[in-house]
Amino acid sequence: MKRVLISILARVKGNVNANGTIAALTEIKKFFTTEGETKVFVSGRCVKYCIKQRLNEKGEFELSPLERRRRVVQSKGNPVRYIDDDLFGFMITETEEKARRRFAPIKTDGIVALRHCEITRDFGARFDPSEKENPSPFEVEVADFIGQNNWILTENIGRFEEQELVREIIQASNLEEKEENERKVYYLPQDEREKRLKTFLEILLKERYTFPRSATGMHQPQYYYAVVLPTRRLLPLFAHIDYVNKNGKILLDMDKLRDLVDLLNGEEKVTIIDFEHVIGEEIEKRDEFKSKPIEILKPQQIDSVINEITNFLISA
Repeated sequence: MKRVLISILARVKGNVNANGTIAALTEIKKFFTTEGETKVFVSGRCVKYCIKQRLNEKGEFELSPLERRRRVVQSKGNPVRYIDDDLFGFMITETEEKARRRFAPIKTDGIVALRHCEITRDFGARFDPSEKENPSPFEVEVADFIGQNNWILTENIGRFEEQELVREIIQASNLEEKEENERKVYYLPQDEREKRLKTFLEILLKERYTFPRSATGMHQPQYYYAVVLPTRRLLPLFAHIDYVNKNGKILLDMDKLRDLVDLLNGEEKVTIIDFEHVIGEEIEKRDEFKSKPIEILKPQQIDSVINEITNFLISA
């Protein structure tokens, strides 16, 4: 199976994805490691929700409306009509014994801090407009961290197996039917598949998105790097992405990057989008990267990366 692995290093500030409220305290999402470290994260559900909102704002695609079935809120489960059911998958409980599901061709684990993160509390109060009552105090946990946002994209965008659809969807759609490994597979038109993938990549890499807790500020991830690896294998890209702080600049960990490049075969190449324009000189200084399949691009060249990913997954 063809895959594109993407790992993004991004800085996140504030409390963009709250974990819940205890009394007057709004907690931040966090977990504790076996070494006793506290690591803050933004959930994958939150990131996908933000991207869905951007897809909706563009007005080019329909999002699946939610409905309550058997006491559970679910999407329509129509990946032909709704782009989010296609990209991010679904599970529809149709009977007690059977569920119709689509495994997401695009997966993410959210944004997870790579270092121990100190959490502070932002104190505030809500004041009575009539000034007759005392103000209501509240606290919000906030943090500033650099996290890793990993993505796996597969060639199954706009490609559906028979058990993912129902007869009504197939009959009402202009799908191309094929036989693969003795199973029926249905495809959207190629231009529609390319459009869906390109639009998603433009939001993720180029335009970005706004986190939901933005009432008091426009919270967007600040990108440092996006490392892209098209491959037919499942390589450990994510384990080889880390950073060091050198003279106030955030750099990729060169030793781990070298180990990653050494795993590549002759057909594979690592592309790094350098959003801060700092890593190119560091790569050139190190002899071990000479003649290696690694490419450094500027943010202005993101369109070429999007086209390369689209050609690899769908067009080729």
